[in-house]
Amino acid sequence: MADESETHRFRVSVTWDGDAAGSGTIQGGEAFTIPIGSSTALGGSGKGANPEELLLGAIGSCFVGTWAIFLKKLGITYAEPSLSVSGTLEKDPAGGFRMSAIEIACAVPDSILATQRAAVEKTLQLSEKYCIISKVARGAMPLSVKIVSI
Repeated sequence: MADESETHRFRVSVTWDGDAAGSGTIQGGEAFTIPIGSSTALGGSGKGANPEELLLGAIGSCFVGTWAIFLKKLGITYAEPSLSVSGTLEKDPAGGFRMSAIEIACAVPDSILATQRAAVEKTLQLSEKYCIISKVARGAMPLSVKIVSI
């Protein structure tokens, strides 16, 4: 049995109004409310974030936070690390659609890459190893991480 300090539970509430073209909200206690709706490309209302964007946002927010931890641990001064996450949605042979690949593009200033490229690459390798949400996604589809110089 896991030690209680090693086990954490998270919870959100989700409400929906209407049919597939409806919309709703995700409520995280008193901390946040996110308007949600299905993508217009998939026949939805387009009101709020769609599930595909939420998946990419969850991966991105976990990865950038993890990356910031390792940038600090390895002594790389980068005050505002940023990245973009893209996903490929395609027809699923079993029916409907499925996310088939995800790419994380980490923006790194040329000045940092010029002097600390190996260390930056190490922070990204560590982030891939420890980011909880990207590990879950990687179990379901290919996930790649690349550096984009800025």
